[in-house]
Amino acid sequence: MNVEISIRHMATSYVVNQMIKDLCNEVNNKYENIKNIDVIIEDINGPYKAGVDKRCHLKVRGSNHLAIDIDDVDEDISHAIERAFQHLIKLLKTYSYNKKRRFGTGAFNRNYLINASGECYE
Repeated sequence: MNVEISIRHMATSYVVNQMIKDLCNEVNNKYENIKNIDVIIEDINGPYKAGVDKRCHLKVRGSNHLAIDIDDVDEDISHAIERAFQHLIKLLKTYSYNKKRRFGTGAFNRNYLINASGECYE
């Protein structure tokens, strides 16, 4: 998995960079179909204005045409990063569940037959 971190119009600490790397590793360990994660951190209004203007943009690409883009804006950059990754994990859980239902694994892949009397068997 490739991880690219871009930081625009602001300075970040080592802690923020390490948090991003840890969250990317956590996502990669749980979901193997991810190939690229691009994390873009930016100060929307520039470095001299205050307010709710710290943005975390996640661009996730993977196998089977997986394409997820997530934006989160907050006053604190660490909160924006955490919420964006929580949203990503929620979407990936939904994606993997729907993939299992669609393509079949385990219980979803069984063929059940019903005879004339209404009994169900494999």
